[in-house]
Parts: sequence; structure tokens; C-alpha cells
Amino acid sequence: MKNSLSRNSLRQNLSETYAKPSAILDQIMDPVIPDNLASWLSRLALLYGVPFNYLVPDEGMLPPESIRFFYLDANWIGALTDGAFSIGRNLTADGSNASLNLDKALQPAANAFTSNIRAKILGTNPPAPPTVITGFLLRSELVQQYPSLGVNAYPLGGTPSDPTPVMLDILRLEQLAPNSDTLICLVSGDAYRVDIHEAPQGLHYGIDCYMDNCTVNTKTVDASKNLFTFTVTSSPGPVPGSTVQSVTMSSTATPTDISTVFRPGNTRVMDISTLAATIAATNNVPSIDSAEMGFEMTEGVGMVSFFKTT
Repeated sequence: MKNSLSRNSLRQNLSETYAKPSAILDQIMDPVIPDNLASWLSRLALLYGVPFNYLVPDEGMLPPESIRFFYLDANWIGALTDGAFSIGRNLTADGSNASLNLDKALQPAANAFTSNIRAKILGTNPPAPPTVITGFLLRSELVQQYPSLGVNAYPLGGTPSDPTPVMLDILRLEQLAPNSDTLICLVSGDAYRVDIHEAPQGLHYGIDCYMDNCTVNTKTVDASKNLFTFTVTSSPGPVPGSTVQSVTMSSTATPTDISTVFRPGNTRVMDISTLAATIAATNNVPSIDSAEMGFEMTEGVGMVSFFKTT
């Protein structure tokens, strides 16, 4: 009789525990899913392996040279991962059977692994699990011509023009195939501003205007550079008798003719000494050093910004 009561009590406790996902989590407390399984499910939640025609069912929704922004539907992703969890599940007519509830209890733990996928590739610490995921699809020749495009995403009130910028974490950023013209980006958070830019290694010396007038008899160039004026101040250094120089640049630039700094007979090569003298004359100083040359000549990478409209 005692064993019968214990068995009935155990059966009742198990039935109550598996009656709903929250009761299961109360017992498990901290569910642990093997990393390889959590990684596979999280990659699925980030749309890895999902056929592209499920995302864009008609080409007219993403024509050439277009970009489309979206929110990732949590219900759709839940149904997607639920389908993956259903493998081996005991299917019954009951919509809240124990096996189904167990899967529902473990799904959040698996989806929380989504922030680890890109962090593991980059070798960085994973950010907090996302609560909202936004993103975009970019279809353009730029994706093929500039395979290392970068993305910065910011929330409302946290853009570079605000007092405290906040950069959102990128969960996925990649070309859909080696020769594809489509880029997918998924962001952890509600992106208000998205900057798409060339790779940082694209920083280079450059000028602002160049026209080669080379003919058979003449070899001349029309060129200009927007030069910033700067002031150099000296202050005592940490070592007695030493000085530290600081350079302050102006906020606006002045277009300056640099047509004469190209070498005679070679309109594609600059004479750096002549260029340095031109920059020095613009700033009324006898000469400039390599740091000041870098201030003047370094060109930033190209970037375009998109803002969410309300």
C-alpha cells in the first residue's frame, strides 16, 4: 500500500511538472544544452540553412540595387525551431503533452546561443542574448565588388550625433554565397540608424579632384585637395627638458590647387616633397612632419547611412 501511494505521488508530481514549460523550468532551474546542439539551433534561428525563397518569395521584393529592412518575427522563428525540436517527439493529439512542453522549455536556452555564433568566429566575448532582432538584405553589385563591407547599427537616441552613442551588436553579416550579389545582416536590437561602409583597411592617401590633360605634346594635370589648416602647440613633456607637440585641425577645409606637385612627364606620380611644401605654405609653417602629412592626406572610407522613419 505504501509503495502504491509513493508511485501515485511520483506520477502526480511528474504530471504536474510536465504540464507546462514554466513548471519544467522551475525544476531544471538552469537548463544546459550541448554546445553543438545549441549552436545548430541558434544558427537556424539566425536563418542559416533556410532556403532563400522562404525569405524572399518573389524577386520583385528585392530587385537589383535595392535594400530591404525588416524585423525578425519571433513567432516565425519559434515555429522554425519548434520544427527542429520535434524530431523524435511523441506526437499526440494533445497540444500540451509532456514532450512538447519540454521542448518549449528548452527553446529559449537554445536561442540564447545566437549571440555566440559571430562572437566565436571573431574570437570576441559574446554579447547578451538578443530580445529583438532587426536586419536588412542588400542586393547590389557592391556586395561582389567590395566583399569586406562593414556595418554599424545604432538605436534611437544612441547614434553618433547623440551625446552617448551606443553601437548594437551584429549577430550575422555575410554574403549569401561566394558569387552572390546579396548581403544579409542581423542586428541584436532595434536598429534606428544603419551605416554601411567600406572595409577599414580602405583608409588611404587621396586627393579630391583629378583631371589628366595629357596629350601627345603636353602632360599636365588639374588637381585639387581640400586642405585643413592646423596649429601646432608645444608643452613640457614627462621627461625634464622634453616637449610634447599637439596638432589641432580646423573643422573646415579649403580647396587648394595641387596641379604642380605631379612629376614632369608622369601625370600619375606625385612629388611628395613638393606636396609637403604646398601643405606647409597653406599653414604658414616652414615644414611639416609625417604626422601632419597624415592628417592632411588620409581619406576615410566611403559610407552611406540609413535612418528608420516613423
